[in-house]
Amino acid sequence: MSKFIRNILFLTIAMVTVNYVSGLFHKRFDLTENKRFTLSSPTEELLDNAALPIYVDVFLDGELPAEFLKLKQETRQLLEEFAAVHPNFKFDFLNPIENLNQQETAQVIQQLAREGVQPAVANIMEKGKQTTITVFPYAIVAYDGKRTAIPLLKTVAQSTTEERINASINQLEYHIADGLRKVTVEKSKKIAFLRDSGELSDLQLADFIKALQSYYRVAPFGIEFVNQSDSIAPVEVLEELKKYDLVVEAKPTVPISETKKYVLDQYLMNGGNLLFTIDPIIMENDSLANSDRKAYAIARELQLDDMLFRYGLRLNSGLVKDVQSGAMALATGMGRNTQYEAFQWPYYPLAAGDTTSAMTNNIDPVKFEYTGTLDTLKSSSRKQILLSTSNQTAIVTLPAPISLNELQDDIDPTLYRSGPQPLAVLSQGSFTSAYKNRIKPFAYSDHKDESKEGSVFLAADGDIIKNQIDRGQPQDLGYDMRTGQYYGNKEFLMNVVNQMLGDTDLLSLRNKKIKIPTLDVKRSYDNRLYYQAINILVPLAMVLSFGAIFLTARKRKYAR
Repeated sequence: MSKFIRNILFLTIAMVTVNYVSGLFHKRFDLTENKRFTLSSPTEELLDNAALPIYVDVFLDGELPAEFLKLKQETRQLLEEFAAVHPNFKFDFLNPIENLNQQETAQVIQQLAREGVQPAVANIMEKGKQTTITVFPYAIVAYDGKRTAIPLLKTVAQSTTEERINASINQLEYHIADGLRKVTVEKSKKIAFLRDSGELSDLQLADFIKALQSYYRVAPFGIEFVNQSDSIAPVEVLEELKKYDLVVEAKPTVPISETKKYVLDQYLMNGGNLLFTIDPIIMENDSLANSDRKAYAIARELQLDDMLFRYGLRLNSGLVKDVQSGAMALATGMGRNTQYEAFQWPYYPLAAGDTTSAMTNNIDPVKFEYTGTLDTLKSSSRKQILLSTSNQTAIVTLPAPISLNELQDDIDPTLYRSGPQPLAVLSQGSFTSAYKNRIKPFAYSDHKDESKEGSVFLAADGDIIKNQIDRGQPQDLGYDMRTGQYYGNKEFLMNVVNQMLGDTDLLSLRNKKIKIPTLDVKRSYDNRLYYQAINILVPLAMVLSFGAIFLTARKRKYAR
């Protein structure tokens, strides 16, 4: 065998061996500054626990604007990391309306809408002309016969398309991991919505309930009816309520009886979790629909003060006005010509979150309507103020006149000197019973004066949990259909529920920060001649220099 053949055989065997060994010891390296392509531990745990194949269809394909192409590229790179962890993770990019006529496109859009996929309109420049196209910034993940839609485009109030894309890239891993959790993790925890004290209706809570149902089992629950029925014992109601992991009291409007308070108190003492969105003020926009365009805000008496006081919390009835506020939309015109014009309304404070908390960091401001304030008092539980007003806040003593004529007046910041006011708080830990050393409304042999580990969330406004309704259809929680603005209400409340129920693994992903390089359009335009010169002249200079060096070297070689 000649030396040449032996070398070829040796090289072939070496290449096969290297390829085989590299297949056994596969490793990916993330060399980015902020590890943007490294999956977090909660995501890897979700993938490790998914024993069956996972299929993901991403509706980002075809002709797309530059910003969406960027989102597509980032999504593909991240899904490749998912596939590197899970051996049966399959994904595909497609355009659901490619090569379809108008009728077929409408049918596909309707079908996708039933799965939670909503189209978006984007503009694309082609040959100097602007063309409007329909895009679907969603993915659908399927696992073991279950499917869920994953929004890839984050809604950011008052932002450009590029800012929305960058914000979406920051939360890509969270949204995909969250969708994976919905289809792979069985629902084990239960949430009760109280329906017995004039709370918000199912339609007003529809979007929040729908969001919760992706993770938990949700059911209505009544307590007050025991006062009208001799056949039902309060103890039985309490024992049934203890089977729930969280109880939601969404804007009660009638006083709470001692029986109901004691049931809730002992539920908390047994390690329960209470979520209160309470309106200490009676004021609705409907009250302004009169010839004077004026109404009076008055205090609402719910008889909850003594119970909250023992838990280290207190609701104040002063009405909040804030320079940092949302808009009220008023109708102008008649009939089909009706239009809505937005006016800043100081009675709609936009609450900022505590940036040190995973529940409030990196979310849009939360909108309150005709809200009071709250205080925290000394007690054994740990308290965290989650939402507060801005520095420019005023507190109005009740009863207080409110008139739409105020919309015509400019806001004078010098009148808003009360400073930041807390609007939402989460208290966790051990609580003392509100009925310790007090007469109980009914006999309960297993009464507890001190609680196990539990939590109480209190917001000084019931409307933060309420979605708007348009022609009988509930809108997204946090969306104002009159002004077109999105607020962070749903995202905030979902974070709170996750925290109270101990589902905190994915909260850290929501706050993941990725430094994305962006083009400074103004700077690039102002210095366009400089950059054009670099891109044109520098390559030419390099080619000429290389040619000159080559010719010089050749002359010297043959001159010898």
